[in-house]
Amino acid sequence: MSITARVIHSLKWLTFTKFLAQLLRWTATFIVIRLLMPEDYGIYAMADVVMYFFALFSGAGLASALIQVRNFSKIQMRQVFGLLIIINATLTLAVILLAPWIADFYQEERIIPVLYALLIGFLTVTIETLPTAMLERKMRFKALSLIELAAATTSAVVTLVLALSDFGVWSLVFGHLSELLMRAGLKFAVHPVMILPQFRFGKSIHLITFGGIKTLTFLAWFVLVSIDTIIGGRLWDTEMLGIYAVALQLSYIPMNKLVPLVKQVAFPAYAKIHQTNSDMVPYIMKANGLILIMAFPIFFGFAATASSLVPLLLGEKWLAVILPASLIPLILPFRASQELMDPAFEASGRPLDAFKNWLIVLSILAPMLYIGAYSGGISGMCWAWVIGIPLTYIITSWRAIKYLQLPCLPYIGAVLRPLCAAAVMFSAIHLLRYLVGETVPLAILLVLEILLGVTTFLAVAWLLCRQELFHLFELGKRLKGEKTPEQTTPPENPARG
Repeated sequence: MSITARVIHSLKWLTFTKFLAQLLRWTATFIVIRLLMPEDYGIYAMADVVMYFFALFSGAGLASALIQVRNFSKIQMRQVFGLLIIINATLTLAVILLAPWIADFYQEERIIPVLYALLIGFLTVTIETLPTAMLERKMRFKALSLIELAAATTSAVVTLVLALSDFGVWSLVFGHLSELLMRAGLKFAVHPVMILPQFRFGKSIHLITFGGIKTLTFLAWFVLVSIDTIIGGRLWDTEMLGIYAVALQLSYIPMNKLVPLVKQVAFPAYAKIHQTNSDMVPYIMKANGLILIMAFPIFFGFAATASSLVPLLLGEKWLAVILPASLIPLILPFRASQELMDPAFEASGRPLDAFKNWLIVLSILAPMLYIGAYSGGISGMCWAWVIGIPLTYIITSWRAIKYLQLPCLPYIGAVLRPLCAAAVMFSAIHLLRYLVGETVPLAILLVLEILLGVTTFLAVAWLLCRQELFHLFELGKRLKGEKTPEQTTPPENPARG
């Protein structure tokens, strides 16, 4: 089976199971949001950002190292396993010792037992890292996708049942833990790695080095995506932070599912292409074009309809979510494209350049976000995102063009064309809302906004983005299983027109 066919097969299963998982998860989530209070989400957001920081080190990038390298021995796997045990035991001790200090930083004592409960996550990482690497290396994404579906379903059910039983923030905590335990257990069951750890690491230095750079990239990315919650947790009360956290959760629904799905398949696929000394550029360009033609209408459409969508989904007590939910999605297509460059850099043996990209983004955005949050609250934070992300995207795109040898004008065109189509759609939806006002019920207005948005975007995109739409249509046919000519050679290089 060719790389293209394997990627399509993987995406087919991941897309199908992600859709089912999200249907279950978000049905439960919208009910849970109505049951819980903003402060419950605020407390969980504080604990989650802390544990996510430590979790960046728990895998040490070793799964990616095992996927990227051509070959490795059983001794190296034993050494990787030994290193995982040491790292996660150390992280567990660190969280236990730092929990009181973290509570003082946030001025919230209720965070301490939540942190202690979430320590189970380090155990699950130790169990699942090697099976995950083996499954992804073999591109067994059907098994991985079914495991994710089972874990997501378990989490949704546990969270909903506990929320209905008035467990408050603990419904979120135990729901998350049930997902981690189910996923780790199933991965080990599907591909058990029965080895003893070795605590000498001389034969695995190159794996550890690659994993270390990958971890630094994760760290820079984590600080970027969490700095707003850290700043908000310090400057705002739990209710205000909870409102912002829910707005983020809603805005990132497609981002958190679409981008990881593509990256999960892209990294091993790019690695195999690189290992055969083939040209990755056509694949990178096509993947970037596909992610943008999907991301711009989805996120701009969500931002344009937030005023109708939020009251219908969440109820009147969450109306303050409308403002951040109208602004944050506007920057997410650029973020999606930025993140898709990471597997390309890493698979080509340039993980340090991916790390440098996120350092550049962070150095520009961190002060902007703090100033925005301090001077303008939630609104100021959101406007800092809207201004800062497009600025950093220009810089990181230039680096991708330079170091991955991407064709400059086709790359720029792949961004500007769907951006223009999405901007026209965004304007049309707001014009409709201005003209109609409050003369129709909110649910009917939302339906009209969606219909107008879809029609407008497709009409403009047919004029500006016909090639991207054709690629998207072709991908859809392949995911549906319809017969198309098997593509055994790379797609046409965009640099050649």
